[in-house]
Amino acid sequence: MAIAHQTKTSNPSVTLRAVLLGLALIPVNSYCIMANHLKYWSTLPTTISLIYNVIITLLLLLPINFAIKRFLPRFALTQGEFLTIYVMLSVASAIAGHDMMQTVVPTLPDAFWFATPENEWKELFWRYLPPWLIMNDLSSLTGFYEGDSTFHIETHFRSWLRPILWWTLFLTVLIWVMICLNMLLRRQWIERERLAYPIVQLPLEITRSDGRLFKSKMMWIGFAISGGIDLINGIHALVPSFPEIPIRHAEIGQFFTEKPWSAIGWVPVYILSFAVGLAFLMPLEMSFSVWFFYLFWKLEYVLGEALGLKSLRNFPYRGAQVMGGYLAIACFALIGGRRYFISIFKNLFRNTPGEEQEPMRYRWAVFGLIGGIIFLLVFSYQGGMALWVAGVYFLVYYLLSISIARVRAEVGPPTNEVSATPHLFLTDVFGSRRLSPGTLTMTRLYMTFNRGSRAHLMPHTLEGFKVADAANMNARRLVWAMLLATVVGILAAFWAYLVVGYNIGTVSDLGIGGYNALQGWLYHPLGTDYPAVAFMGVGFLFTGVLWWLRTRFPLWPFHPAGYVIGSSSWTVGWLWFSIFVSWAIKAILLKVGGIRLYRKVFPLFLGILLGEFIIGGAWVLMRLFWDIGVYSFYR
Repeated sequence: MAIAHQTKTSNPSVTLRAVLLGLALIPVNSYCIMANHLKYWSTLPTTISLIYNVIITLLLLLPINFAIKRFLPRFALTQGEFLTIYVMLSVASAIAGHDMMQTVVPTLPDAFWFATPENEWKELFWRYLPPWLIMNDLSSLTGFYEGDSTFHIETHFRSWLRPILWWTLFLTVLIWVMICLNMLLRRQWIERERLAYPIVQLPLEITRSDGRLFKSKMMWIGFAISGGIDLINGIHALVPSFPEIPIRHAEIGQFFTEKPWSAIGWVPVYILSFAVGLAFLMPLEMSFSVWFFYLFWKLEYVLGEALGLKSLRNFPYRGAQVMGGYLAIACFALIGGRRYFISIFKNLFRNTPGEEQEPMRYRWAVFGLIGGIIFLLVFSYQGGMALWVAGVYFLVYYLLSISIARVRAEVGPPTNEVSATPHLFLTDVFGSRRLSPGTLTMTRLYMTFNRGSRAHLMPHTLEGFKVADAANMNARRLVWAMLLATVVGILAAFWAYLVVGYNIGTVSDLGIGGYNALQGWLYHPLGTDYPAVAFMGVGFLFTGVLWWLRTRFPLWPFHPAGYVIGSSSWTVGWLWFSIFVSWAIKAILLKVGGIRLYRKVFPLFLGILLGEFIIGGAWVLMRLFWDIGVYSFYR
């Protein structure tokens, strides 16, 4: 059966100059991300779904392009070129993110610098660390941890060169497999199921050639609201006597002091403008599900306290339930498109009509996927991981990746934080006792790129194909632009981290935490955690039931993605009330004025989002340039 396809023309928007400009901007963005992370650990852009430094970069380019368009129209950038830059910077910024390179870099030397006779790291696992993946030159590490030095010294550069090259190769292949998966998923999720992709709505609107968003009075009202809040609170941070708008002071968990309600813990009631704006872009049942299931998870803790389930040391086994939930979402999403995927493989060695319009012919995407997986397995085996464990690890990792991409494409939550990880799956299901020390050591090294998945690359590359479809761009060229952005982004992230680290000294526990976990696995090996496995099943079944009910009853209000997103008591804890406020406003607007009123008000919330990013982001840039304490609009 041939795959039906609607033929459409594409313009060459992914031009050489757009790609070169995107590549030139990557080191600047990576440096700002790393400097903000290492110096201040606050207002971290890559913990937000829509990475705000990328939006700021686009908005800095727009007035320059407007001037060029007025006086030299032939040289002005098109919308497709702006979106090419957006996709490249999003990919590179996610690579430099909180749960990616910010964890990779300190992991390389931390095992040696922080080893002591007390923790016995040297005896426990030094011999299992692949020498080509770590950095153990203590003479060079003194400047890295203590500062007042520079990375641009030959001895420092040579000490880091080998692990940088191997990690760059590994991470490039890791992301290449995601791109291949997205090339196979693209048509099903974009053209057939027509998922919402809320996150890309703002980039698409601000890059329109007619500039209609910036002509909207509603947008400027929204901009004034959020920008005004950030301006006032920013002045207050500099001059405490200046009045403040208290948007981040209420917390209701403190009022629950009696058992079992005291188990509810921290429940902030914050109103964050960017979260209100992003939540308004979400479908109504999605935003409802996120805040509802955040409270649902809180009640699980209360229920555990009421029933005296403290004997189960990790009740309610949040990570295990979420693992089951995410695996269920991936499985049901793939099963839902089974006819499409079967037709791909049936026609794998034929040229199907319209396939030339795809980013890559399906056979090459499949071969690229298989080749990438083989490389990852061989790489892991050479590093000391048992081959069968590597197979399970990457199966779980890419199922989670598919699920994260699906959730973001359908729901568009303000954050992607995921408490489910492949290493927890392995240690819960098989137990650390059944895994060799070499396997556990490589598993620890792999914790670097999936610590919390807040800057996971698969959603960003999938959204690249979405903006290509929406703006009629050349998706085939965009694949290579994303791959270039991946390689340059990894190298730029290494460079930026090391430059800042050698300058000010590196203080980060992102590497130490993983080695403490490895120490625990080796010191106290455990078998299968049967309660955790059972709760994985609970999470899988509960998500499956929600998925089934949603397909059978169109008005069913609970989306299964809300169940897994709401589990993050930390990140979603900051955002849940903002999502609730946005949901309530949107529900009232649709009830009172219908879709016409919604469309009229829509630019207001894009303005709220822009105001937060521009004014709030300006404070972050001031902090970077002048090293002063400023207002942080998030954390």
